[in-house]
Amino acid sequence: MLADDLLVSVRSRKLPCVLDPALVLGSAWGLELALRLTWVTEPWLTRAFWQLIDASELLMPQLADAPAPDMLQPRDDVLRAWIALRDHTDAGSWPFRWVGDRFAESQLKDHADAGLLERYESLAESLAGRAGDGEAELRHGWPLLWDPLQASLDTLALSAALDAAVVLTAHVRDDNPWPVRALHRLDLHTARLDPVPPDSLFAAERALLRDALAAAGLASMVQRLPPLAVVHVMTGDALGDAPRAIGGDELAGGHAQAATDPWRDARAWWYLI
Repeated sequence: MLADDLLVSVRSRKLPCVLDPALVLGSAWGLELALRLTWVTEPWLTRAFWQLIDASELLMPQLADAPAPDMLQPRDDVLRAWIALRDHTDAGSWPFRWVGDRFAESQLKDHADAGLLERYESLAESLAGRAGDGEAELRHGWPLLWDPLQASLDTLALSAALDAAVVLTAHVRDDNPWPVRALHRLDLHTARLDPVPPDSLFAAERALLRDALAAAGLASMVQRLPPLAVVHVMTGDALGDAPRAIGGDELAGGHAQAATDPWRDARAWWYLI
């Protein structure tokens, strides 16, 4: 056998990364940032992201012409760029992954397990029930028909479904990132790592992400964005401390409700990149 007849391909899984819609739709470099991240991570778009794209005709008249550079507000030009990418990309060529309304509308590629869709739906439904209506919050220029705080529930559910995957977002001025605000609204235990403990795996992950951003040629672009942040959320059942029914029987009283609420003992951590 000649050397030219042998082709060896080695592929390792990249770090899963859920992209906050506020980041990839609310900055002038949102699309380019997302595309560059496909070189070094496994980026996931949320269902709420696609809902905003689908409602673009209603939302565009509400968008500000020139948002402040240090704010994250949906931009007409960025929204149009994402729509153009969608319209000119066939289903098999998308570099991003997402969970759709059903399996056929999802882009899971070959690394997502078959139970991801069901797990995500269960987490999203229980999280929405936990959130309820909540109180209105200042949206800083976001369209009236699209609530970034509500959309963050989708981001958190997807992160949890992907085993506490990285959520890449941004820290704007004195406001916490939208996913962190959502965690506070849900009264979920949330810890900001500031500074990141140097002997923790979060420190190793932060270094890995910083190296990945640099390897993707994003150093200059990131300087013009609000400070990037990472959020992790892990549900109670993933932590192994949530009570469960034994033998399929329901637990009595409040224990039964706790056993069906994966968010009861959830934990979240976040830090600046």
